[in-house]
Amino acid sequence: MNENKKEEDLENQEEVLIDEGNSLDLESEDELPEESSEEDKIKDLEDQLLRAKAEVQNVRRIAAQEVTKARLFGVEALAKDFLSVADNLERAIDSCPDDENSLTIKEGLELTLKSLESSLKSSGIELINTEEKNFDPDKHEAISIIEDDKLEPNTIIDFVQKGYTIMDRTLRPAKVVVSKKSQEK
Repeated sequence: MNENKKEEDLENQEEVLIDEGNSLDLESEDELPEESSEEDKIKDLEDQLLRAKAEVQNVRRIAAQEVTKARLFGVEALAKDFLSVADNLERAIDSCPDDENSLTIKEGLELTLKSLESSLKSSGIELINTEEKNFDPDKHEAISIIEDDKLEPNTIIDFVQKGYTIMDRTLRPAKVVVSKKSQEK
């Protein structure tokens, strides 16, 4: 009998523990919605904070890009004026006779042109490659087309005027003479 009583006591204790566990589960289930709603609110606020930080970062990045573009392209008109000065210096050098009296003038013009070209280069203005033989409409402007069956179509035959880029953007296209295949009738 003692053994039966002990077994019954153990079963009663297990039932109590199970019941207490259920009541604890019920209590924790009641608390979960409140906690989860608070947790949801916290997660929402964290998400809003992250989005606001990202938005601020995007605004700063865009503003920095706009300032860079304004600086870069704000000087574009001035740079084009300097390019015409470089063209005039080149024409003056080409027109100088090769006699001794003009030699010092020619040297002075060449040094001035070199100085101007180095200043342009330090400002981010680069000369378009004149060694390139394929016509690129982004970099070149065809001012004349010559029929030539010996050359591939759209091959640059001659550079008439130098072209320049500013930060990988064409400031002034190079003026070129381009080949094309002859039209057979």
